[in-house]
Amino acid sequence: MASKDDQRDDFSASKEEFCRFCHLLYERHLAAGVGGNIAARSGNRVLLTPTNYSLRDLHPDTVSVVNEKGLLMEGDKPTKEANMHLRILRERPDINVVFHLHGPHIIAASTMFEPGPSTLPALTPGFVYYAYPLSMLPFMVPGTGDLAKAVTQELSGKGAYAVLLKNHGLITVGKSFEEALNIAEEIDEAARVYVLTGGKAPPIPAENIGQIKSLRNP
Repeated sequence: MASKDDQRDDFSASKEEFCRFCHLLYERHLAAGVGGNIAARSGNRVLLTPTNYSLRDLHPDTVSVVNEKGLLMEGDKPTKEANMHLRILRERPDINVVFHLHGPHIIAASTMFEPGPSTLPALTPGFVYYAYPLSMLPFMVPGTGDLAKAVTQELSGKGAYAVLLKNHGLITVGKSFEEALNIAEEIDEAARVYVLTGGKAPPIPAENIGQIKSLRNP
């Protein structure tokens, strides 16, 4: 049986692929300005977005490359959320990619809820399938140890793939870039529906939620 370290080395993102998804996240309006940051395993190292860079402008030469202890090996200084990304990846050997996103509809929806284990209602089948119930943490200052610890704890369970941050954004994780993006987009769609309807859209009936969720883990 493969060890945890062997499992981690199976996934090796390239800098080019990393940048492609950074640009895609910006184009999908899931980040703005220099907000938003991501991480991905690259063998026994981790790729990170550099600090004070917009996802729209990232190119391979500027990608931050660190070892698993967080020491910079290549590129520019990493995002101030590097500690959070690295803690999540250490805690979850089953996932390879972490997105921290600042989509405006996601942030708007977060301001309309109180922190807790379930926030955004079950408004779309895709959201239910990927991320319902979606928990939310209270506001914590970005880049702090408190935020990194709280997010890592919230995502420590093997079935946890997303957490909302009040007034701040969203964290999604996945085995691949595509999975983390799918989760983020489904949450963003549900947040848009919630905001556009002023929170008045009726949710999916409770008896159907279990049926939808069972499709993910048959």
